[in-house]
Amino acid sequence: MQSFGSGQLVLAERACARGGADMAIGERLLLCVGSAQATLGHWRGNRLVGCETFASDEDGLRRLGIALAADRRLSIQALVDAVEEDYRAELLPHVGGSERTAMVQRRLRQLYRTSPYHAAVRQGRQADQRRDDRYLFAALTNADLFAPWAEVIEQAGIAFAGLYLLPLVMTSLAERLGIDRAPTLVITATASGLRQTFIEDGQLRVSRLTPLARSAADHGGIDMLVEEVGNTRLYLEALKLRGRDDPLSVTLVDIDDSLQAAATALERQGNNIHCVRIGAATLVRKLPLSAQMLADTPDALALALLGLRSPSANLAPAPSMRRFRVLSTQRWLHAATGAIGVLGIAFSLANVWQQNQSTAQAEARQTETLRWQAQYVAVTRQFPAAPAPLETLQRTVDAARTIAAQTRTPERAFAVVSAALDAQSEIGLRRLTWRLGEPMADNDTQRSGAPRPAAGQSSGTRVESIAIDAEVLGFSGDLRTAIANIEGFAQRLREDARVQSVVIARLPLNLNPGASLSGNTQERTEQGGGSTFRLVVQLRKASS
Repeated sequence: MQSFGSGQLVLAERACARGGADMAIGERLLLCVGSAQATLGHWRGNRLVGCETFASDEDGLRRLGIALAADRRLSIQALVDAVEEDYRAELLPHVGGSERTAMVQRRLRQLYRTSPYHAAVRQGRQADQRRDDRYLFAALTNADLFAPWAEVIEQAGIAFAGLYLLPLVMTSLAERLGIDRAPTLVITATASGLRQTFIEDGQLRVSRLTPLARSAADHGGIDMLVEEVGNTRLYLEALKLRGRDDPLSVTLVDIDDSLQAAATALERQGNNIHCVRIGAATLVRKLPLSAQMLADTPDALALALLGLRSPSANLAPAPSMRRFRVLSTQRWLHAATGAIGVLGIAFSLANVWQQNQSTAQAEARQTETLRWQAQYVAVTRQFPAAPAPLETLQRTVDAARTIAAQTRTPERAFAVVSAALDAQSEIGLRRLTWRLGEPMADNDTQRSGAPRPAAGQSSGTRVESIAIDAEVLGFSGDLRTAIANIEGFAQRLREDARVQSVVIARLPLNLNPGASLSGNTQERTEQGGGSTFRLVVQLRKASS
């Protein structure tokens, strides 16, 4: 492990100099706090771009305040790497919604009354019995360890986004190394000591931190490492996470390529231990950080893992994150405003394009109209000269249409008479007179009580009337029967909806009691001379 001196103020001064620079997407600060020092990392563009170390004294706190004040536009997340930590795996009944939240919070208060930094993460369900939920409860048991750094963050006015325990980010390392499912003990050297984290099914089960005063590269350090792995194995057996004879996979993270001998020593111990050493080159290839950064400070590994993905177990109390919530809301509003602006610009461009298209189409239509008008003028020039002005021709056409609309033919009258004759075959038609205009006179009406043509027709009204001269066919001299047939024929005409009135103008026998009797007894009845009669029929006005 390597610490930085006061010369690292250069990074803070550089940060002060760029205080007004634009913020990149996802840019934020990462802080790893240990018992002896803290390391501040700068995350930008999905990569850890710089680290600075601060000692746990007044000078270190002052320098951190300066660095944070220069970047107060960013948010900050913190890791704690200390022995004052606690992990408990418990089973709770499977419930959801607000009941689950209340149950978990109640259990957290029961477990960690003295520390405000605690959290719980759900790690699945039991496969048998009641299928209870598995929870991992974690807490920083010594709040005073982080309190000075939290005060500096608060005084700097920077948005505090969360606090996590360092082992919680080791699951991301296992996933990056492809060992996220198999049970393995990940051993890393941090600024605070030797960190051993047991991961199973991609989830943290338990972790131990052993402060180291000597380098692990020398013989004593290797012996201590082997001894601590043995102690951790006993601890896993006590927690029933591994059996005594179960094989144990150990992933030894060698950030400075100095632990080859330690890996050999671990496997030489036997006891079903299989050790895989991950060198610095592999770490640089798998993680977004440089080899120099990894060599300068071992906390860079944890900071890079935190930058890649934030753990779900956030130990920070809600009041300490009020600035971050405001900052997140502002960023969300800015993003929404930008999206709306982009959509508005796109919509405006679409409207401009559509307007240009419409203008081009209108110009094309106008050109086509002018072309057709020119062709029309050219064609009309070949027409012969009109016999009269257009106005006169128009009035003539209108008059012709009016006359045609008022013209009537006797077709309707013929239809009425034909219908009546078809229904009464003993009546024979001798003559039919049709008139359109004044009602037809019936001057030869013989009966004083005979009905007259329909009244109420105003003078000058054009009506259709028919004079029917007919005879009773097969007349044998029986006038009573002949008159009955004539009355029946007249009544049939009256029942036609198209008929206004029917008047019997003349019968074979004059029934007027005031008329003089005359006649010829020699008249031949077979010629029909004694069976003729005359009806005057007036039709209703036809609907146009």
